[in-house]
Amino acid sequence: MRLELPAMSRLSSACVLLLTVGVPFAAGGQQGRTTSTGDPPRITAGGQTNWASHNLDSYNQRFADLDQIDVESAGRLAQRWSYAAPAGLPLGQVTPIVVDGVMYFHGGQQVIAINAVTGESIWTLELTEPTAGGRVRGPTYGDGTIYAYEGANLVAVDAATGELVETFGDEGILPVVGLALQAKYPDVYPPTLDPFSLGYRINTPPAYHDGTLFVGSALSENHMPGGLVIAADATTGAIKWVFNTIPQRPQDEGWEIADPTWGDGQRVGGGVWTQPALDLDFGLLYVNAANPSPAYEGASRPGANLFTNATIALNLETGALAWYYQTIHHDLWDWDHVTGPVLFDVTRNGETIKGVGAAGKNCLLYLWHRETGEPINPMVETVVPTDTDVPGEVVYPTQPIPHNAAGVPLTPFCATFIDVDDPEVMARSRQMYTPYSTTQPYVVAHGGSSFGSPAFSPRTGLLYVTGKNAAVSLTVNPLGDSLRPGPHGGGHTDNFDELSRIPSYTKTTAVSAYEPVSGELVWQQVLPALTPIAASGNLVTAGDVLFQGTDDGGFYALHAVTGEQLFTHAAARPIQSSPLTYEVNGTQFVAVVATDTVLAFALGPEMPGE
Repeated sequence: MRLELPAMSRLSSACVLLLTVGVPFAAGGQQGRTTSTGDPPRITAGGQTNWASHNLDSYNQRFADLDQIDVESAGRLAQRWSYAAPAGLPLGQVTPIVVDGVMYFHGGQQVIAINAVTGESIWTLELTEPTAGGRVRGPTYGDGTIYAYEGANLVAVDAATGELVETFGDEGILPVVGLALQAKYPDVYPPTLDPFSLGYRINTPPAYHDGTLFVGSALSENHMPGGLVIAADATTGAIKWVFNTIPQRPQDEGWEIADPTWGDGQRVGGGVWTQPALDLDFGLLYVNAANPSPAYEGASRPGANLFTNATIALNLETGALAWYYQTIHHDLWDWDHVTGPVLFDVTRNGETIKGVGAAGKNCLLYLWHRETGEPINPMVETVVPTDTDVPGEVVYPTQPIPHNAAGVPLTPFCATFIDVDDPEVMARSRQMYTPYSTTQPYVVAHGGSSFGSPAFSPRTGLLYVTGKNAAVSLTVNPLGDSLRPGPHGGGHTDNFDELSRIPSYTKTTAVSAYEPVSGELVWQQVLPALTPIAASGNLVTAGDVLFQGTDDGGFYALHAVTGEQLFTHAAARPIQSSPLTYEVNGTQFVAVVATDTVLAFALGPEMPGE
């Protein structure tokens, strides 16, 4: 059965509403205190290679053109230095950035710069004005400025001095989500309304290009009316355009497509949890949007629920919707589509394929032509189970299943069915896309790829995806349309009872390498895991080495062509952040955060005491 509403639609950029507002702030007092404690490294003729953004480049490829650490030398890696963050500073999923030998990261109300060669502190900025907290995944660098974020605010910091950039927002702090809401819905969101108090927040770095920041707003696990994609001037903070992943009104971009897919209930969910990708040749910005709300039943939201669980392409200049593809219709499994999109170019038979890929929590890899949104290989709308005992629920009858070039379903990168030597669990285990029940605690695969973006190597032509093999059992607590927006209005946890992570099912981390045009799985390496979600992303280098962390503290170097283990380090704390690599004065480093400690490695010798 095919969808009545096509999963992909191409639109004209002429229908966008351009929203440009200034940032009128009254002059305030100093909002931060900077403490200088050291000096940056001296850059010699050896130069440096930076890691200036969460996923390194605008393509989100996480590919570093460094080869000092290669498949022959990776076994000689040793820890060079470590940096313990101040007590209580939340760094768990942070990927630091490195520019000209200085490493930057942030958490809580602190932005910190350290020497990327020694790990010694250089400066610390402590925000003195209260800002709402939340999980972050690291800053972004642009033209001499570090862009951090807390709650629903962006923070601009001079990279050299650690001082707030006074021309940005209100002396360096920009309430970017609040300004975007006021620009788009002025009758609903007055200037006095705090968006963080409603559940809006930023927990992923913005993308930076040519004086513009592209910001994705996430949501609390509550009931929020769509995630925002915001273009803001990187110098002043002025809002250029705003796109809502769930159109709320006829004037919203994409309304005519999304409106029929929601029924008469609230239109909520769709947060943007990971960094956008950019293609400057096509002039497109790519984002992935999360699941609708409530998470496990959709009686109040009949239909496909666009543009949730979708990869979305927007015009860089205007925010107009160019195309979209929804990977899960009417999500009933909390399979938020939240890994960062990765762009890749692969030549096959003399033809260059310009693609975009996204990995899902359902363990499926989706691949499209990034100019048009057309699947590279067939995406087959497949009949799925529709029986349900949830009152008023209308389960979507089909789901798009990616196939490879041979016309068979693409091999998942992690488990889509739970098979264990436990008769009680097996009696409750159900196939993929089986709706949860109000009475029967069905066991359904639930791990996949979450937050940690894939990597792509132009050298090997392979796309590398990290996912979790995990399972969940729950019973649905129907909520209908009873929830109200805001942190106290109920949400994710109200939607289930008797949640279990299935102790008899061994959780693992799977690193998989795909040939993205054929869709063939080339190799897979299975590593330990402690938790069912939030696997870190990976990176790959010109030395054909892939680096991966695991939440049992393991840090691995794998052969990018074969998957062979080349190096292993056991950190004292869990690793849920994605690694980075950089070069200073001719030495290549690879670094990763283990909970609250930055660890940096290079080719021997080991640091003192190791």
